Parts: sequence; structure tokens; C-alpha cells
Amino acid sequence: MSFVSVEQSDGVALVRYDRGGRANALSAAAMTELTDAARRLRADTTVRAVVLTGAAAVFSGGIDLSDPQLWPTGGDVLEQHAAIERGRILCDAWAALPQLTIAAVEGPAIGGGGVLAMALDWRVFGRGAHLRLPEARLGFTLAWGGLPRLVSLVGPARAKRMLFTDLRVDAGLALDWGLADLVAEDGAVVADSLRLARDAATVPPLILRMTKRAIEAQIDQTRLAHGDSDQFLLGRLLRDAAGA
Repeated sequence: MSFVSVEQSDGVALVRYDRGGRANALSAAAMTELTDAARRLRADTTVRAVVLTGAAAVFSGGIDLSDPQLWPTGGDVLEQHAAIERGRILCDAWAALPQLTIAAVEGPAIGGGGVLAMALDWRVFGRGAHLRLPEARLGFTLAWGGLPRLVSLVGPARAKRMLFTDLRVDAGLALDWGLADLVAEDGAVVADSLRLARDAATVPPLILRMTKRAIEAQIDQTRLAHGDSDQFLLGRLLRDAAGA
């Protein structure tokens, strides 16, 4: 069963991720599909802008804690590390797209769902949308390259507040803090995101790609997050040991 669909029109691609329930959580299979979709779009020179959205009522509830492929048990630490790296591979694939990218966020974007949204260029929130990053409260560090992206968007003090207090960032606060670039009416998020994408797609494609790459070269700090999967795994192992 496929969780990801792609529609293309006039140089703009709309990618929908919908598991049909389960809070639209990111399973191993869903991560693979989303990663593959990003890689195909990267090679498609006819696409100038990409909109990524989730289900109608929820962008994504984050990592699927019930998926054994993401939480392998046993003594093979390398297998556990590889499972955790799936999320980084996913977010890096979307961040590496040369096209202009927009996350159309309806409802919650939690944990890994929020990190995925932050890997895109812009975020359009519905009025009822919100973003939470509960990792620290759950005993984990923020992985998948999410920490440098979060700090670059909201600054260090606000990043600490979000992580240490599990702050529920609603659409208004997200717009004020720079997590959202536009707030749309609920139900109109995809349509408004597509309009924004089409506007950006009027820029000559080579200029768009060159300018995007030049801007990101000024601010990219994800190289500093090379150990975040290691830290996440260490947090999990320590938590498991404490509960043993």
C-alpha cells in the first residue's frame, strides 16, 4: 500500500503523505516512500516548486513508536543506529531539493513531523495547526538535523523554550517566531501553498536554484548535527537501562 502520492501541474508538484489514520505517524515504510519521492523530484528538471502536505487533519504525529523496523530490539546497536538514521536521510533528502519547497501544515506537526516541515524552505500553517517538539521531555535529543534548523528559524532562546517546556506553538506564534511564513484558513492550506509555489515558480529555474543554494550556503549549520543520531540512540539506551 502506498502512502505517498505526487501530482504535477505547470511546474509545481504536490506531494501528499497520508497513512489513513495512526496520527499520520512516520513509519519506516512511509519514510522510505517520502525519501524516494524527494529523490525523484530532485532529478525532475520540469518541477520548479514542491508542496508537501499530510492528511487533511494532521500533518504528522511524528515517528511511529509501534513500528519494530524503527525500534529494533536486541543487542545489535548498529541496527538500532541505522533505524534512527532513516529520519535524517528523509529530512536531508527534502532539504537537498533544488526546487523551492513548502510544507502545507494542517493540524498537528509533532516531533519528527515538525522536523520534516522545518527541512523545507517555507511553512504554511492552517489556523488550527500547531507544532510541538516533545523529544527532550521524553528523554531524547532532537535528531534528524532538526536542532540547527530550529535554531536558525527561531533563535537559541526560543529553541530552548520549545524543547525544554514542550511548548505547543500555534499558528499565530509560529508566524511571529518565523516557524510559519503564512497562515491560511483551515482547509485552504494546500490551495494557498500551491498559489505561493506557483508564484515562486515564475522565477527562471536556474536563477531559482542558484539563489536558493547561495542563501543556504550562508546559514547551513546542519554539518554541526553530525552526531545527533548518536545522541538520540544514547538517550534511548540510557532510558531503557534506567527502566530495566
